[in-house]
Amino acid sequence: MKPNLTPRLRVLRVVTGLALLSLVPLAFVGPRTPLAWLGLAGLVPLVVGFTGY
Repeated sequence: MKPNLTPRLRVLRVVTGLALLSLVPLAFVGPRTPLAWLGLAGLVPLVVGFTGY
């Protein structure tokens, strides 16, 4: 299978994934907001960015 992401898009997705994952600790420490659980969605762009697919 041929990767369909340019290097710039891969970096952008990894950065976006890390930014979303940084919200996860808010679910366990401090104000417990539903937005913090959105951080788990950061796994998707992170995996896509690392694999390139």
